[in-house]
Amino acid sequence: MNRRSLPAALLLVTPLLAGVAALAQTTPAPTTPAQTSATATTLQAGPADLTRGEAIAASCSGCHGPTGRAPVLKGQPAAQIQNALLAFRSGTRRNGTMQGVAARLSDQDIVDVAAFYAGPPATPAPPAPTPVTPPAAPTPAPPSTSTAAPAPGALGRTLYLEGAPARDVLACAVCHGEDGRGADAVGIPAIAGLSAASVLETLRAYHAMPPVGIAYPDAMRIAVKPLTDADMTAVAQFVATLK
Repeated sequence: MNRRSLPAALLLVTPLLAGVAALAQTTPAPTTPAQTSATATTLQAGPADLTRGEAIAASCSGCHGPTGRAPVLKGQPAAQIQNALLAFRSGTRRNGTMQGVAARLSDQDIVDVAAFYAGPPATPAPPAPTPVTPPAAPTPAPPSTSTAAPAPGALGRTLYLEGAPARDVLACAVCHGEDGRGADAVGIPAIAGLSAASVLETLRAYHAMPPVGIAYPDAMRIAVKPLTDADMTAVAQFVATLK
């Protein structure tokens, strides 16, 4: 290139350089994984309460406990559990059962349950000291002439609202809600207003059903599997009281 053509070349190159500089100023810097994680786990909550988290996690143990059918969560990083629950709650991660569960969790719930799962196993309470003197023998009660029966609906109410963590029984209310109205947005049907006979027939069908590879039927099959027929009858009778 001779010197006479140099100004013309500069006229062509200068706008290109200006455009590249402008693009560099408007292009955001790449986000690091740490920044993404920090953004995803920004929750409006106070310090984690492990005791409260353990109480919330009791309803999760039917699936996520050591003998459950879903991944064991104890020992997983808190940030990972928070991100997963936020994704389920926002609908960016799809699973009918987990979306229904996460939809009912507040920011504080998510922080607490994630902290519980991330923390060490609970330390067992020390054994009670041996008393110095043996307690006095209780006076035998007079023989009863009638057998006390459990309160009607007590078993069904407990299984529906609280489950039975020792038996890996998930509380029905975790997905269907305490009022039985379900969550239509994520495909969990309302069950309030159904008859006891209808609910019992459905529960027995899920109990006998093999895995099908579809989220909601398989979730119901897993939830119902630990129940005895007496349990299912009690739950059906309680559901029939929901209006």
